[in-house]
Amino acid sequence: MAKKQTASQPGKVLDATYFYYDASQASSGKLAIVCGGHEKCAPTFDINRSNYPYFFVKYTLTGKGTLGINGQTLPIRPGILTGFEPGTAHHYKADINDPMEHIFVTFVGSQASELFRKSRLRENHFIEVVNQKETLAIFHKILHLGLQKPAYSQDICCNYLRILMLEQAPPSIPPANHSISMNTYLQCKQAIDLNFSSIQSPGQVAEACAIDVRYMASLFKKYCHVPPRRYLMRLKLNKAAGLLLMTDLSIKEIAYQVGFCDPYHFSKNFKLFHGRSPHHYRLEHI
Repeated sequence: MAKKQTASQPGKVLDATYFYYDASQASSGKLAIVCGGHEKCAPTFDINRSNYPYFFVKYTLTGKGTLGINGQTLPIRPGILTGFEPGTAHHYKADINDPMEHIFVTFVGSQASELFRKSRLRENHFIEVVNQKETLAIFHKILHLGLQKPAYSQDICCNYLRILMLEQAPPSIPPANHSISMNTYLQCKQAIDLNFSSIQSPGQVAEACAIDVRYMASLFKKYCHVPPRRYLMRLKLNKAAGLLLMTDLSIKEIAYQVGFCDPYHFSKNFKLFHGRSPHHYRLEHI
């Protein structure tokens, strides 16, 4: 049940609203939110903990303050996401002239540590959010669902939390524990993922990534278990299926949009992949 507090913690918060969940599902390995809330801090807000049992993320809405952690003093202002893992000593302090207002979430579960690693909060504890509007919307959604408790709200909130954390991951910087070959594979895969409609052959990708096409094929075999040509074709034909169902484009136009110069070649490959011709696929699903 939601808990509303107004000036109930003198010198800490002026106004606060909290929600709570049963975190027992974390025992099965799932991500589980323990609690969350909104706090409007007092000028004397000062939380100094040597330990804390949960994963914690906080998004600052207004005001200023600092986070002292791992020998650093990090400045807090609107648009800053901060967080830490269980057992991490930390010190949050408000600016007495412009105290913070924030939304926070605490959580547990075996998936939580991986989310912290991918989001960069594990090593940095501080992220200047790029898409502030979207991040704020996710936090507000979690807060709303946590307070209202509709059916499946905890599962929904956990999925929003996953999205929130994963969206902080840097798209172009591979994890440090990846091998050189894994990083090369990820570079090639991203090149295909972002440009597959205009790519005619794996050779184009290899050339763009400055590697030998045979080496690229070996990387896909090792990490993706699918040859790069087949991976490329899957993306093209999945996009084509979507265009067949969502647009009135002709089959010829769709073929060109996904990078086929020959509509017959497109139709032949489409039927091999989807089990029916583009024409019959559209008739069957519309």
